[in-house]
Amino acid sequence: MTTDQEDSAVLFPVFITEFLVISIINAITIIAFARIRHLRKRSTYLIMNLTVIDLLVGAVTGSMYVYQEDKESNGFTWPGSLVWAIEITFPIASQVNLSLISLERLHATLFPFRHCLITKRLYFKIIVGSWLIIFAIAFVMASLSESFQYAWASFSAVTLLVLAVCCIIIVVNVQRSPHSQHHGSVHTERKLSITLLLATGVSVLTTLPWIVYHSMPGDLQEELSDSSRVEISDMLAIIYFASSIVNPLVYAIRMHGFRKAIGNLVCNRTQVRVNLSQPHIVP
Repeated sequence: MTTDQEDSAVLFPVFITEFLVISIINAITIIAFARIRHLRKRSTYLIMNLTVIDLLVGAVTGSMYVYQEDKESNGFTWPGSLVWAIEITFPIASQVNLSLISLERLHATLFPFRHCLITKRLYFKIIVGSWLIIFAIAFVMASLSESFQYAWASFSAVTLLVLAVCCIIIVVNVQRSPHSQHHGSVHTERKLSITLLLATGVSVLTTLPWIVYHSMPGDLQEELSDSSRVEISDMLAIIYFASSIVNPLVYAIRMHGFRKAIGNLVCNRTQVRVNLSQPHIVP
């Protein structure tokens, strides 16, 4: 095992724990959406899609990331490029979907009544179309080899720019008319917009350090020792993947319906266990 691999192996338990937490918390979120019908509505379709993506980040990307970290790179090969494309697909999908959610919330805030006329079919088309674009981006990035880090950093910077612009416009719009339409669907849409802005803001904070580091010129990175580069890269990766934990936590804190659904699921499971543990008395 090389020195770089030894340094990386120190954080393996942290990566494994983080990916398990990502998988479990998003699996619980998906179960809540599946079990509670009133949570499945047009305004949450992109949220449900993001939850599935975050689950795949923990289950698929996490497993492949840990496995690849233990192997030495053999340069560019098409099989290796294909595996790499699959590994980066879901982190890319998470960023793309966050941008879509921000754009959707921007439309809901600026044009609330027109937004209510959007059909379910259009949401499905947007989700399917976004996945096709995501797969294309992943395969293009995976084939870039040496330029991959700069390409992904640039892509992440663009998505963060979209998030920031949407966030600023939504906040300004809400601040300009804080007392208008406090009842009905418009108020509900604005409340959901604020909730998603919180999730987006935390996601930006977890993604930005990774972008800044990998956007640095190679000369600056080469001034660091090999072990320092590995340690910094791994620590930033841990922070980066933490964004897939943020969304369900924000939903649980801000969305009463979601919080109640999770509580009902936990209470039902507890009640079932209690009933199973009690002896059955046959009269």
